[in-house]
Amino acid sequence: MSPHFTRTQELILNRIQRDMPLSADPYAGLAAELGLDIDELLAEIRTLKSANVIRRISAIFSAQALGYSSSLVAFCVPGEEADEAARIINAHPGVSHNYLRGHRYNIWFTLAVPPGQAIEDHAGVLARRCGARDFLVLKNEEMFKIGVMLAVGDAEPEDAPLAARPGGAKNTVQGEDEVLAVTLLQTDLPVVKNPFARLAAERGVVMDPGLLAQTGESFKERGIMRRYAAVLRHQNAGYRANAMTAWKLPVAREAELVSVFEKCPHITHLYRRTVFPGRWEHPLFAMIHAKSDGELEGIIGALARESGLDDYLVLKSLKEYQKRRVMYFTPDFGKWAEKYLSGV
Repeated sequence: MSPHFTRTQELILNRIQRDMPLSADPYAGLAAELGLDIDELLAEIRTLKSANVIRRISAIFSAQALGYSSSLVAFCVPGEEADEAARIINAHPGVSHNYLRGHRYNIWFTLAVPPGQAIEDHAGVLARRCGARDFLVLKNEEMFKIGVMLAVGDAEPEDAPLAARPGGAKNTVQGEDEVLAVTLLQTDLPVVKNPFARLAAERGVVMDPGLLAQTGESFKERGIMRRYAAVLRHQNAGYRANAMTAWKLPVAREAELVSVFEKCPHITHLYRRTVFPGRWEHPLFAMIHAKSDGELEGIIGALARESGLDDYLVLKSLKEYQKRRVMYFTPDFGKWAEKYLSGV
């Protein structure tokens, strides 16, 4: 059963998932754009956050542009040990998403590590501590699509704008002021008037809200920030079925076949990831969100028919162990490395 939202809530949810224009007071600008009184806007957002529809409002950064390495990692762990393994994995500061899935590789998580450190070293330490029988580091070899909006009400699904690809010195964070801007912009935006001023005050730092907004817009232009937007808890927004699918495709037809998946409005993330011959040979990963199990099955079936691909895996989430935003430029990474990476 789909949740019931008022027309005003639908308007807010469909807009706030898209890239928000940054200003000294982002909510004031958003209220003016939507034709709402700012107090009404803030009250509705508070209601939607209290109902766990809006998960958070913050910057979505490119880990690569910040100098971090990131990857999807899959562990093969005995079923009875999965929960304890997840607890160990979740304690790593670079783990954002972590799920139990129905496959031999049953724990799937995303992992980010700071500049100068190797994903393989971190994953290897975690694998040993979890007693994993095998593990895969499935790096993003090419990104085709990321961040489709979850349409609420009668709105049509749409793609989130893709930021410029990072590259070159100007497309990395420069100096202490920009590092400070990252730490502020990655924090969940308080639902108050003048929220950037509140963020700085809560952190005990000094940064002019206008300068913070200007720096954020510069991050977007340079491909450092993908967008500044709300992330919804998809189940509570009406999308109660989802699956990570992995497809085996002939290399010679990649461009042709990928276009089939790119056009599907229900696919929120689409990547080509690392192949491990004999261990993992399904490199095209497509994350699909739907409003029901029946709709999900129909979407997957339609993709198989249109692409002609019949060798694919449907990896449904059996349990969500963690879903959070990685907090970059924090001391937690150094503490974890000092404790577990010494001698690696």
